[in-house]
Amino acid sequence: MEPSGHCPYLGLKQNRAIRFASPTTEHRCYVSGDPIDIPVDQGSYCLSQGHIHCPLYTGSMLGTTQATEPPLASPPLAERPGLRGWMASLSPRDRGVYALMLGLLSLIAAIYIFLGAQSLFGDGSLAPGPRPAATAAAIAAAPTGQPTAGATGLPATPTALPTRIPPTAVPAPQPTDNVLFPPTAAPTDVPAETATTAAAAPTTTATPTSVPAPAATGIVAPPTSAPTSAPATAATATALPPTSAPTQTPATTTQQPLTLFFGDASGTLYVPVQRQVLVADGQVASAAVNELIAGPSENLVPLLLPSTELLGLEISGGTATVNFDRWPSAQGDLRGYNAVVLTLTQFTNIQRVQFQVGGQNIGIGGSGPVGRPVLNVLNPEGLEPSTSTSEFLPLYFPLKSGEYDVRIIRLAPKTNETARATMNALLAGPGSYASAVQAVIPRGTELRDISIDQSSRVITVDFSQAFASATNREAATRNIVQSLTTLPNVRGVQILVEGQPLADQWGEAYRNGFGVPTINPE
Repeated sequence: MEPSGHCPYLGLKQNRAIRFASPTTEHRCYVSGDPIDIPVDQGSYCLSQGHIHCPLYTGSMLGTTQATEPPLASPPLAERPGLRGWMASLSPRDRGVYALMLGLLSLIAAIYIFLGAQSLFGDGSLAPGPRPAATAAAIAAAPTGQPTAGATGLPATPTALPTRIPPTAVPAPQPTDNVLFPPTAAPTDVPAETATTAAAAPTTTATPTSVPAPAATGIVAPPTSAPTSAPATAATATALPPTSAPTQTPATTTQQPLTLFFGDASGTLYVPVQRQVLVADGQVASAAVNELIAGPSENLVPLLLPSTELLGLEISGGTATVNFDRWPSAQGDLRGYNAVVLTLTQFTNIQRVQFQVGGQNIGIGGSGPVGRPVLNVLNPEGLEPSTSTSEFLPLYFPLKSGEYDVRIIRLAPKTNETARATMNALLAGPGSYASAVQAVIPRGTELRDISIDQSSRVITVDFSQAFASATNREAATRNIVQSLTTLPNVRGVQILVEGQPLADQWGEAYRNGFGVPTINPE
């Protein structure tokens, strides 16, 4: 996810997609979603590999604007100034370059107009009517251009179609430190694709059946859709129809639970949803991406454009290459890309995602593979996002609507008591996300004690009396259990109040422990 030469959030004031190689006052920082002035030395941070230490990049200078101003709620490139304003923003050298280019274009246009006028209003050498010599010459010259169209019943163009989905165009991995999210090992119960590459094993390709170009290696003839008009191999196969039919029927269609990520109404959070999805021939990753395109069921925001089509998906060496027919989200909106990465990296055989449009590599801040980002990060202390120095604590809160629970990752100093740190962070509340989520544990609740049974892997947590006054009892207990069972190897939670079972105050329904819950099932 990290580029090697400059900060991915660096761009011009008028166009985020453009930057200069040297420091300039026209540069802006888009780390919060909107362009802001750069208060740091651009040469030391923005235009060098040292950008990962920039206080803007690490979040130490952003305050709590993430909750009040959605960073990516609308594409930052939607507003464009006029031509005069754009030219005025350029340096004299750049204005000279553009002026020279416009002059050359004007000269070329004038030459074409002059030649066209001569051909129309010249001496009329091409105007005389039909002459035997002229028609003969025309017929003699025609075979160079026309027989190619007439003589080829199967035009040569189909050979160019498969280039839209180059299955082998997987760039060399560019490992970065983006995979900083410790709970990535938690979704091991979500089935990962058994397919590793579409080219290596015809029966385990990850390309959707609607685009049979590189994936349909089990079918002899159709690398493209055009040759279906002349199915030579299909005609020979009619003598043995049972041999081709089993390769096309999804005999292994199953229904599997997949975790998908969509946006909330505030535009600041990624919300996980578990959906039962039909998976054909074990193509789990392709099914997950297609469900992201289909969008959420209700009251959430889709992050991929519904007109997007998945052309192919391959998995090789931990990298999933996802090929779309167009840019999958609005220009400048990175949430769609992050939703795909968060969804696919839940599978143990995918650590990063290479995006493609029509077979050409694209990415975030470059064109290389993208690693898993930190999900809904909360970093009030400005800690370095590194697993060697910081803890990534999973905290769950319900959205303001109360329909979905969302996970917020709180960065905390490194500790050996992760469960205790998680509970203290949950009691502290959602911080800068308070405008988007609810804090359902009563204020003033204190953590009296916390311990784990090493044999049963059940955590017992003891709160002060204030916890018993919770008005939304179900959400309060659910968020505690969700947060603790997200930690590795935790199988359940037992809740006490002042050392006594919670059932003594809330009834028998709260006497037994709580197991690992399903997050936001549809």
